Amino acid sequence: MRLYFLGLLFILQFLATNSYAQQLPADLSSVRASQISDVQLQRLVDQANSSDVSLEEVESEMLRRGLPPSELEILKQRLELLGLRAGGSTTSKSASTDSLGVNNSTKARKVNRPSKELQSLFLEDEKKLRLFGTELFENSNLTFEPDLRMATPAGYVIGPDDELLLNIYGLNVSQQTLKVSPEGTVNIKYAGVTSVTGLSIEAATSLIKSKLLKFYPSLSNGATKLQLSLGNIRSIRVILIGAIKRPGTYTLPSLATLFNALYVSGGPTENGSFRTIELIRNNKVIQVADLYDFLIKGDLGSNVRLQDNDVIRIPFAKNLVTLKGQLNRPGIFELLPKDRLSDAIDFAGGFRSKAFKGRITGTRILDFSRSIVDVAGDSISYFVPRNGDEFVIDSVINRFNNRVMITGAVFKPGAYALEQGMSLVALIQKAQGVKEDVFDGTAFLIRTRPNLTKEYINIGLKDVLTGRDPGITLVKDDSVHVASIFDLKDSITVTINGAVRKPGTFRFEDSLSLKALIMKAGGYADNATGLGIEISRRKRDVEVNQPKSKIVELITVNADRSLNDISSDLILMPFDIVTIKEDPFYKKQISIKITGEVLMPSIYTLENREERLSSIIKRSGGLLYTANIQGAKLIRKKKEQLDSVELKRLISSVQMDTTISTQDSLALLKDTRDVAIDLDYILKHPGSADDITLEDGDELIIPRINNTVSINGEVFKPLDIMFEKGKSMRQYIDDAGGVTPQGSRRRAFMIYANGSAAKVKHPFGIFSRYPKVEPGATIFIPQRPKRDGIDVGKAGIFISAITALITAAALLTR
Repeated sequence: MRLYFLGLLFILQFLATNSYAQQLPADLSSVRASQISDVQLQRLVDQANSSDVSLEEVESEMLRRGLPPSELEILKQRLELLGLRAGGSTTSKSASTDSLGVNNSTKARKVNRPSKELQSLFLEDEKKLRLFGTELFENSNLTFEPDLRMATPAGYVIGPDDELLLNIYGLNVSQQTLKVSPEGTVNIKYAGVTSVTGLSIEAATSLIKSKLLKFYPSLSNGATKLQLSLGNIRSIRVILIGAIKRPGTYTLPSLATLFNALYVSGGPTENGSFRTIELIRNNKVIQVADLYDFLIKGDLGSNVRLQDNDVIRIPFAKNLVTLKGQLNRPGIFELLPKDRLSDAIDFAGGFRSKAFKGRITGTRILDFSRSIVDVAGDSISYFVPRNGDEFVIDSVINRFNNRVMITGAVFKPGAYALEQGMSLVALIQKAQGVKEDVFDGTAFLIRTRPNLTKEYINIGLKDVLTGRDPGITLVKDDSVHVASIFDLKDSITVTINGAVRKPGTFRFEDSLSLKALIMKAGGYADNATGLGIEISRRKRDVEVNQPKSKIVELITVNADRSLNDISSDLILMPFDIVTIKEDPFYKKQISIKITGEVLMPSIYTLENREERLSSIIKRSGGLLYTANIQGAKLIRKKKEQLDSVELKRLISSVQMDTTISTQDSLALLKDTRDVAIDLDYILKHPGSADDITLEDGDELIIPRINNTVSINGEVFKPLDIMFEKGKSMRQYIDDAGGVTPQGSRRRAFMIYANGSAAKVKHPFGIFSRYPKVEPGATIFIPQRPKRDGIDVGKAGIFISAITALITAAALLTR
């Protein structure tokens, strides 16, 4: 279905990029899948995942426009043959996506016309192709500004408003700054007024030198030298007309060149010529500039210097050709009458490595319609493109004309070149031979028939490996698989459990002994005993009809911990399960922790497994006078984790209660629990049933005396209040502002400092009996349970009961 979806996109994209005025035709009944090139398929595969277009939108649009279903099927087969797939985006999206990776948020759109997303996807390729050279005038790093600090060019033509620097040095010394007047003259000391307009710097230097010879005779023998240079330059006016982005008159420095003027005006338009730019001076075309010489060769020969009142005219391009596909620089290129298709390909940077050079296909615009053009590879140098031609350079097909493959138990599996009359033995030799674990019974060969169906051929491998038979002769696309003996049997393992350092499952190897397996598992654990090791072994002769028939053979081994005795060298069999037992007479220490208001809080180790709470308090030095004996509590690790049902119930109840913080909700899921104790009674009656036997990891907390009572939950002002003897729970709730409308007073409960809890009782369902308040207690008002509405079934039962009571009362009164 993914390929089908892409096929719809490909056809729409093809139509969009080949229709006049970039409009989709209303009738798609004449569309053929063969008109779409592989390059167009590949390009849109890369775009499809990032488009915000739903499958229903595309399907509805194509059905509405009459696309033949048979063409969709052909396109689908082409996609599968080419192996095109669209990769999913890694970017997280808020909208959900269907199985095709298409955004479901767009599925509700009307499809009586293509959406903006659909049109932008189809026209994206068209927008990317631009006239070659336009980026030259949009590159901010390339400005073509004239160099005003350069040495004075010898061919620079002097004009009004130029400033000349006359420097005489040597035997005579003199410096003058000469301003060229509007009439083109300068006033030189001794020489007088001299006309220099229209002269180059070199000519003006010779003229001035000739006039000063009689005043500086040493100029003739070189003892005195004269230098004329340009100071402040003048401005010139240049007119730019034609197919240019910003035509008009521009004022530029007199050192400006043709490229400077083109850059400040924005360059040619999208349909302007880059190759026949005319420089007009005194009503004559003195230069025709071809910017492709600079863009392709870096030749600045056409970048001539401008003069005042020059006109630059950019005509419209007469021959624009579009090149797409496997080229280094696809785009739209301007061709001159002398250019051929090979020249256009050179402008595009030449072919890419994957380009198919045997034939180039394209389209040509005729007077009324379009036509298909294909150019053979040997005719590219002679073919003359026309204005509007579009050519697509396709990629070579993903097939090999001399490939054979070998996989499996060989040293170098992979693809190899097929040689004339190549046999299976030759292929195995190219793969550096078979591995030691090769299965020499049968290999199989997958051969591709001319109709692309597969044929499986079994090959006897033993004679091939011994050299008695060279094996089958291979053909193109043959794939040979040589099996390993490990491929043809289950993965054989053994398992060791119990008192070892790394229990688990290990790979079985021939002659694996019990001793070796224990060593693989890291050796004995500290609490292990070598006595009574059990090995359970699979039986292959189970009497299935006997109810008490043994399904395993149980082997018992007594070995010492040093693994030096003979019994530990027992050879194991596949799938054996070994159990190493713990030493029953070896026990780890049991530690508990006591904190809070005792004389010596610390971690204590129990003397025996029956040591009780009163004994630990005695060992810790007893309670301090600040200890809140009523608030003492014991924290014990949970022996079992909550099952998934209980966990979901707790999470659901926490989420419904907005008064419980995130920290409190996480506390509900911790791996410990509070054990309510009456420490006052325990200390007065040591050894009694209430004197709890301690367990490993227990923590006894003796809090400091707390004379406050906390009120939390659904009250108007949760707070802590000083404890007052004789004050009831109801009064404490009133001190917190009372219960909110969302709270349930009937379900209120109290948590005492030692972790025990008590709730409000309702004798006979009418009266409320509140629990006694003690220092350090917490009163909690929960939320009222949400009701989803009237239960019709319960309401019916209730009405039936009322009716029965009324009937009974009526009968009794008669």
